[in-house]
Amino acid sequence: MKMKQSTNAVLLLLFIVCLIIYIVIFASAFTDLPMNIPPWHQLLLLTFHFFPMLFLELLLCQNAKLKWRLLIPMLSLLAVGVWFLSFAGWELLGWLLFLFWCIAPLLGSLVACGIWAIAKRLRYCS
Repeated sequence: MKMKQSTNAVLLLLFIVCLIIYIVIFASAFTDLPMNIPPWHQLLLLTFHFFPMLFLELLLCQNAKLKWRLLIPMLSLLAVGVWFLSFAGWELLGWLLFLFWCIAPLLGSLVACGIWAIAKRLRYCS
């Protein structure tokens, strides 16, 4: 049980640190509009949120039932999406940008589920 608690603490810490880093990346990209950020910053803006979602999903896989493992990531993306689309005026371009932005966190969730399934299988086999 102690191992599970330390794993939870590490995953939570990694999630919080990555989330703070992504918030800084996001905020610094939108401080000056129109956006005039270098390509490396654009890449970080579109891909770095893979990591907070990965650690969140690993934490959920270890501690939550299937329903919550699916709902919490979806609801967090939905909340950000509604906020973004309300500012974008619900236009088609806003929807496309939102869907493109969702690729990284969805991949993070899928990779975490894959890691969890492999780890569970290895524990079961040994």
